[in-house]
Order: sequence, then structure tokens, then C-alpha cells
Amino acid sequence: MRFFRMLTATLLSAATSFSLVTASGCGTAAVGVDDCREIEQARCRAGAPCGIIEDVGACERYYRDHCLHGLVTKPPAGASVSACVQVIEAAGRCAQDDPTTKLSSCDPVVTDAHPGLSRACDVVTHPELASECAFLLDTPPDTGAAGQSAGGQSGAEPTAGAPSQGGAAGDAAQSGAAAG
Repeated sequence: MRFFRMLTATLLSAATSFSLVTASGCGTAAVGVDDCREIEQARCRAGAPCGIIEDVGACERYYRDHCLHGLVTKPPAGASVSACVQVIEAAGRCAQDDPTTKLSSCDPVVTDAHPGLSRACDVVTHPELASECAFLLDTPPDTGAAGQSAGGQSGAEPTAGAPSQGGAAGDAAQSGAAAG
């Protein structure tokens, strides 16, 4: 009889512990997981010609999991994500022969000129600066118009080695290369 009481108490304790642990930590409020994956996979593929990513497969596997956190911002319509992905892929194609190719030299045109984007590879490292990917920022980028706030963004242009300032998955844009 004592054995059954102990077994019952143990099973009840285990069931209660399992319920508390799973109920408190397994939920997710992530939004835009698939959008994040599309954007980051495009960045992985386009990063290879730019010399940013050495192992595209490892980068894609990293972001497959990293994007489970979703986008930092509210996901836009599917057409916006597709346009952003196309711009990143076009920048990678433009940089295929020379990673230092100026954005103005790309044919066809990759994106509109914007402060901070001078080379095709700048679009890959900082897609949020391209007008097609501006939804990746919490606030739109400063265009220099009078009376508009920079939304916490500095006026300084990003450097090639600086981490992304709000890419699809946050600041870990270049850590995909280190994951391989």
C-alpha cells in the first residue's frame, strides 16, 4: 500500500512539474517567421559574392532557426517582402564579378540611391536602408527632409564591417558566416 502511495505521489509531482514547465515557456508570439527566413536566405545567397558569407548552407541553416523569433517589426504584405528579397538578390548578382561594384554601376538598377548605400554589397549588409526593405526598421530611414525625425538613427553611414541595424532578424546578420 505504501508503494502505491509513493508511486502516485511521484507521478502526480512529475505531471504537475511538466505542466508548469511547458505552460510557461513554450509559447511564442513570433510574427513574420517565413518572411524573416525569405529575407535572410536571400542575404545568405547574396552575401557569398560579396565575401560576407563563406558557407551559404550554414548561413541558411542558422537563419532557419534564428528566424523562429520572427521579424522585429510588424510583417508587411507579401509583395513588400518579395520586393525586398528581389533587391537583395539583384545586389548579389551585381556584385558577382566584383564585390566593390558601385550601386550606380549595376545593370539593371538594384534600388534607388539612399545615404549609406554606395556599393551593391551595402544592400546585402544593410537591406533596411533600401527603400524596398525599409519596413525592416521600426521607423522609416531619415531622408534628410526638414522637420522629419531620424527615429533614433544616426546620420552616419554604416561601415562595411558593422552589424546590420535592424535587419530581418536583428543584429546577428553577419554571425551566419561564423556559424559554419
